[in-house]
Amino acid sequence: MSIIALFNAAKDYFETRRTNQVFRQLDDHYLKDIGFYRDNGHIRPLAGNKDIVKTVIGKSQIPPGEQPSDG
Repeated sequence: MSIIALFNAAKDYFETRRTNQVFRQLDDHYLKDIGFYRDNGHIRPLAGNKDIVKTVIGKSQIPPGEQPSDG
């Protein structure tokens, strides 16, 4: 594993950890407002992807044919 990949993995881990800490502090009403719910100590999305990391932190990518042009 290269040093850059190692730094990226560490960055992803700490971002995920921080996100989970923030979500744990929210009450159930606020979680529902942003599309999540609490299930046995875990924060889960109301619909769609079951992985909180990809739902919250994941970056959506636009397919090359649908990207806006600069001109």
